[in-house]
Amino acid sequence: MILPYIYAGIGGAGLVGGLWIWHELKKEDDPDPVIVSDVVAQEQQEIIKQLTNLDLLAVPCSSEHLEKHGALLCRELFCRQTTRGIDSQTSGSECEQIANIANTIEMIAACQSEEKDTRRECLDLFRERK
Repeated sequence: MILPYIYAGIGGAGLVGGLWIWHELKKEDDPDPVIVSDVVAQEQQEIIKQLTNLDLLAVPCSSEHLEKHGALLCRELFCRQTTRGIDSQTSGSECEQIANIANTIEMIAACQSEEKDTRRECLDLFRERK
């Protein structure tokens, strides 16, 4: 009486084992994942490195240039370089303020060469365009 149960157990185990082996052999290997290379982001990072290279400030921040032209160009360029990059700590508005000061000084200098009568008109013209 117990013999049919033994045969059924062995047959069931063999059937389940056979099906499992068949499934494993039939299973297709997962294809290799496609690795997408973001070339554009790498190129952008290289451009950011070049734009934040402090060697670009060598001439405008040199002592000869500072003595002749003042420090505003050096300050503005340094500010613009520090707005670039991942960990930038300056905003563009700070750089615009420096540029605004430099432009105002140039406008005043341009109007100083005018005669006293037209100096006010010159300043008003620049103020309107600013």
